[in-house]
Amino acid sequence: MTDDGRPILEVDHVEEIAAGGRDHPSQMVALCPNCHAVKTRGRTREALREVLAQAARDKHAAWLLR
Repeated sequence: MTDDGRPILEVDHVEEIAAGGRDHPSQMVALCPNCHAVKTRGRTREALREVLAQAARDKHAAWLLR
């Protein structure tokens, strides 16, 4: 959290651009720095990427229906 109580978030491409991912909202999530590190370098990164990819797709689809 910042000094004024706001969460610290980093925008992440679920499938990395360098690995062929798209630079598109359906492929992007906001993560805290710790979760970002786990997604990038952690032992559970593959499973986490699957969960985040589905969440990003679902949220983007819901946003399009508004």
